[in-house]
Amino acid sequence: MVNVQLEASVIGGLLISGLSPDASDVLSTLEPNAFSSCFYREIYKVIQCQAKTRSMIDMVMVAEHMGDGNFTQVMSIAKDCPSAANLKGYAKMVAENYQRREFLTMMDKVRNVITQGTIETATQAIDDFLSKATKLRTSNEEIKPLNMRELISDYTDLLENRLQNGEQSNTLKTGISELDEITGGINPVDLVIVAARPGMGKTEFALKIARSVASQEIRDINERRGVLIFSMEMDSGQIIERQIAQASNLPVSMLRNPSRLEQEHWNKITGAIGLLHDLDVWIVDASKLTVEQIASVATRQKKEYPQLSLIMVDYLGLIDKPRAERNDLAIAHISANLKRLAKTLKTPVISLSQLSREVEKRTNKRPVNADLRDSGSVEQDADSIIMLYRDGVYNENSPSAKYAEIIVTKNRFGKTGTVYQEFKNGHFIDTNQQEAGTISQSSHQQSLRRYAQGATI
Repeated sequence: MVNVQLEASVIGGLLISGLSPDASDVLSTLEPNAFSSCFYREIYKVIQCQAKTRSMIDMVMVAEHMGDGNFTQVMSIAKDCPSAANLKGYAKMVAENYQRREFLTMMDKVRNVITQGTIETATQAIDDFLSKATKLRTSNEEIKPLNMRELISDYTDLLENRLQNGEQSNTLKTGISELDEITGGINPVDLVIVAARPGMGKTEFALKIARSVASQEIRDINERRGVLIFSMEMDSGQIIERQIAQASNLPVSMLRNPSRLEQEHWNKITGAIGLLHDLDVWIVDASKLTVEQIASVATRQKKEYPQLSLIMVDYLGLIDKPRAERNDLAIAHISANLKRLAKTLKTPVISLSQLSREVEKRTNKRPVNADLRDSGSVEQDADSIIMLYRDGVYNENSPSAKYAEIIVTKNRFGKTGTVYQEFKNGHFIDTNQQEAGTISQSSHQQSLRRYAQGATI
């Protein structure tokens, strides 16, 4: 059956079936552009509109809406369709033909770019093609409800795995046990936002989590997890330098002045390099990437390396935004797609984010969710939000200057709270929680009292 005959069968099936369950399924999944015939496309739009506004499909009303010159032709389409029994099957074939046409069109565009453009533009065109092709393929997939009995069975298996495997479950550990106690770890479909003002240690914190995840083994197979890092702020050399400094517990400044290093420092560096060399961590340091390109690269990497277990984006504000969109709408588009990426690949995404400058104008500079730039969509899409705060950034003489506060301000599946780490040599280090909490809270109260008395903080 050729395209036009298939399209006529879909239109005829809709006209004679009325707004049946099958017709509703077709109208919700098949888009007008799937029709190659302009005439059938216009009829389909009228049917869609009638179903939406009047909750019905009436062939006479549809024919009248198409105009006197087309009345007889529309009625003939309905008359020539013997049955609506195969409506969904025909609609699926129309959708598949549309996919083929779109694939061919996109391939022609990519071919032109490859033959006429640079390697860079060709690579970007290929990534765009893969992203659009994936979106086109998934847009026509049938949505089926899942029976609760099946879901409960799957969940009991998950609980059993967690009980038997502990650290080897699908829930990722951050490497900070107190943080894992609050959040329960990172789930496979989570979007985690790590936010702070500049200089608080966002990248360092995220790299600590990345190294922890890459050091963990996947249950049932003797293979370590992989981590994919998109770094739009630092190049790959700087990321490696930070990772070596972190693993050796040395300040980055010492690695940049190797003449100052003692033998013990070289021993630490050698050990760190050996440790990192065995980890599967991939870095993309392109300065300009769209969220679609990020999704395309991550999807390709996941297919090639199924052990990929975490995606890190540094940072959300540097992702190339869609043109001619308000900033809040652009951020909403990006955060929604990062969440979709996590769900599609069943691989969590950690995205770093800057906070608004309004934080600096407050007496209490500890961040809250409202401090996220264009926070509405980000806060909504995120499964958890982690804010970083160091009092020492604002007051070097603060009693709590050596501590970093890791503040969980949103946790979709659990409680919120604050975890403390010592910030030493530019790294987050485990510390006594009770002592750090007491000192930090006391320091905070002293700052508020000094401010109330008119002192400069």
